[in-house]
Amino acid sequence: MKYRFMDDHRAKWPLLAMARALQVTRQGYYAWTKRTPSQRTLRAQQLLTQITEVFEQSNGTYGSPRMTHALRSRGHVVTRKTVERSMRRAHLRATQKRRYRPTTDSSNTLAPAPNLLQRSFDVKQIDRVWVSDFTELPCRNGKAYAVAIMDLCSRRILGITVSYTMQTSTLMHALDQACKLRGKLPEDPLIFHSDRGSQFNADRFRTELAKRNIQQSMSGVGNCYDNASMESFWSRMKSELRQHMLFDDLKHARSTVYKWVHLFYNRKRLHSSLNYMSPVDFEKYLHSRHG
Repeated sequence: MKYRFMDDHRAKWPLLAMARALQVTRQGYYAWTKRTPSQRTLRAQQLLTQITEVFEQSNGTYGSPRMTHALRSRGHVVTRKTVERSMRRAHLRATQKRRYRPTTDSSNTLAPAPNLLQRSFDVKQIDRVWVSDFTELPCRNGKAYAVAIMDLCSRRILGITVSYTMQTSTLMHALDQACKLRGKLPEDPLIFHSDRGSQFNADRFRTELAKRNIQQSMSGVGNCYDNASMESFWSRMKSELRQHMLFDDLKHARSTVYKWVHLFYNRKRLHSSLNYMSPVDFEKYLHSRHG
């Protein structure tokens, strides 16, 4: 351990000074550097390489619990304490989720739909409850907005649209994506839950939901907890894209958000609520169970 310390700090302190302070010799240090690494050291180095790779792929968002599950899925037999220790030594620390800032003004919403969800977020089957919300994306040349639709069972994003406006047409485009992805919807009407934003309250959107046999549900006045899953998603996205959260323009915002959602979040990001599976893998698991 003393020689390791000396090796790690050679650029900071003179070798002779460290040898005297640690009561060892320079000759001993030089002999240590020529030794063949032990199997334990090699395994630790290989594990750290894998940890660093997974950490980078997750955009620096995986802490030790998710990291442990990711490594086990790669075939590594490893404990959380070992992963935690390795990450700490390598100064790998997961980013913290940012506080969510709502963008909805519900003051002009007329005749809101009833709250059918009632914070029942534990949904056992896909296409039973979809949730949706808008968020603001900062750009150097103005602002952009994103709207997404999530399946509450699998947490999969079924549709997402990034636009300069928060118009109903933006929401309609995301709904069309979700319906095309799912194909035929269940005979029993699914619930579409959102806040009381004017886009969700528009006659055009409500008519489209009715045509597709989808029941509308809305949160209570000013109650962000009624749509906590979507708010958590936006908060997580902005936290994990922290280095890219000032976009050059709309094209840049679209490219970055779509890549994160479709290539990482839906297909690779491990969710603790899904038994550490990605949304796509969790849906495959459900299909395999129910035929």
